[in-house]
Amino acid sequence: MLNRKLLKLNYNSIQFKFLFICLVIAFCTILISLFTSFYAEINTIKNTAANYMKQYLSYADNGLGEMINDAKKTSLSIAIEHEIVYPTLLDPSSEASYDWYQKKKKVESYLSGLKTNKDYIKSIAIVTKNQQIYQTGYDFLLKKDLNKKWLTDAMKQDKLQIIYNPDGKPDILLCRPIQYSKQAKALCIIEMNYEYLISVYNTEPLETVKVFIYTPDQNLFLSNIEDTENKTDREAIRALAGGENTSGFIKLDGEKQFFIRYTSDISSLTTVSLVPYRILIKDAVNLKSKFIIIGILAVFLALIASLILSSKICQNLQILTKSMEDIKGGNLDVRARIGSQDEIGKLADTFNNMMLRIKVLMEEVKAKEKLKREAEQSVLAAQIQPHFIYNTLNTIQYMAHMNHEMQIENVTNALAELLRSVLGNRDEFITLWEEREYIENYITIERFKYQNNFSLIWDVDETLWSFSIPKLLLQPIVENALIHGIADIADGGVINIKIYKNGNEIIFKITDNGKGMQTEIIEKLLNETQKEDGNRFRRVGIANVLDRINLIYGKQYGGTIYSYPDMFTCVELHIPYLNLRRKEDS
Repeated sequence: MLNRKLLKLNYNSIQFKFLFICLVIAFCTILISLFTSFYAEINTIKNTAANYMKQYLSYADNGLGEMINDAKKTSLSIAIEHEIVYPTLLDPSSEASYDWYQKKKKVESYLSGLKTNKDYIKSIAIVTKNQQIYQTGYDFLLKKDLNKKWLTDAMKQDKLQIIYNPDGKPDILLCRPIQYSKQAKALCIIEMNYEYLISVYNTEPLETVKVFIYTPDQNLFLSNIEDTENKTDREAIRALAGGENTSGFIKLDGEKQFFIRYTSDISSLTTVSLVPYRILIKDAVNLKSKFIIIGILAVFLALIASLILSSKICQNLQILTKSMEDIKGGNLDVRARIGSQDEIGKLADTFNNMMLRIKVLMEEVKAKEKLKREAEQSVLAAQIQPHFIYNTLNTIQYMAHMNHEMQIENVTNALAELLRSVLGNRDEFITLWEEREYIENYITIERFKYQNNFSLIWDVDETLWSFSIPKLLLQPIVENALIHGIADIADGGVINIKIYKNGNEIIFKITDNGKGMQTEIIEKLLNETQKEDGNRFRRVGIANVLDRINLIYGKQYGGTIYSYPDMFTCVELHIPYLNLRRKEDS
């Protein structure tokens, strides 16, 4: 609809000029507003994303700190346990004794219970001064490991210590001395689950963030990515861990990165996170598409508003145009109701007067057409051949003379009814049942006339008997079937009249089993509108019947003839079902 309105605009019209100015003003205003809002929104999204990342890193670091604190509490529980751990540590039994084995099993069962439901703890071990090992989880300490430097150094300490990356591999160990009478008797070692620790930095908000965790001595302890950075980048990241800036931008591997530095008060670990700047402003870039869509919609709405406003200004022209379009669609009653006294108002008055005159002329044409149809019906009713009446009366007299029977009354009655119906009933339409009575009276007379034993069969949809058709529509067809079809058959002649509804049409099929007709005769019947044969009831041919149908219902309705020599002849008519009128309504 909008496209049609735009196409119909005259580029030189006032409406188009007004519309163009409104669109230019609206477009410039919207463009400036969108650019200002877009860049302001980019800064807001960038700051929000940075704060969001800081919160999640703080949350992840706190999670790591809580696991370390919980591991510290677990090691403390082991160090102060007096019922299971202490008696075993103080027992001088050798490792080969059964008693030592039972106590070892009891201690390891106790350690296993402490580890239960703590996925961040990989293993717990107790190493005594005399190099006895009690551990659960898996045997990460063997006898050969007791001489490792990190372990011998830890055995000498008298306080809790955290060892990062022992033996140069990613790992974290909590080592707490177990003392008795102020003397260290053993060392409790808790090995943290490295993969589980990394998982706290692999949550959905941090999936695209590179996380590097450094120990207090600036050694890389943990990272959630593979070590793919070059040496220069690794040194730059290490420098960030030891620096003072908590956030900012740095260029690594040719790409601008946003960094956040965070030092834990619990583990003393320093976390450096890197996120590409393109990812940081990804939402802002996506917002750019939304702003473009919003801009297009805003321009579209401005176009509609301008079109409505310009239409209001040119309202009278649009009313007159709409009236003409309605007339083009077939509505001749439309009037352009314009109250202005300008040139458009005068044009509307002229238009209304013209349409009034056209309507009057149309009514006159309809009235003349009705009179024409009534006159034609009167002519049709008056087309009875006098010779037919005389011949019929002669036939009656002959039958009365030859047979000396009362059957003459049937012929006389049939003739009287037929004449009364045709000459007395001036209606243009009659019911199908009344048409049947006309034909039956006609056939009664013809049976006596030809002395042939032929049959007339009606095959009609019962619902159609009460519908109206043009008067004497079928009688000429039946007469033609009798004269050209079965008149020369000595016995067994049949005329079948089949009437049924097919969609929105009524189909009439009049079929006889007579001698049939050649194509030349069919063409002659279709072209002859009048018959001069004195033996006929009416001087009406099949062509006349088809012309009546065309006149009443339109050119799309009518009929045809198809025949097979020495077999049959069928005349088929079709008229509209919706235009049929019940007799009581006509």
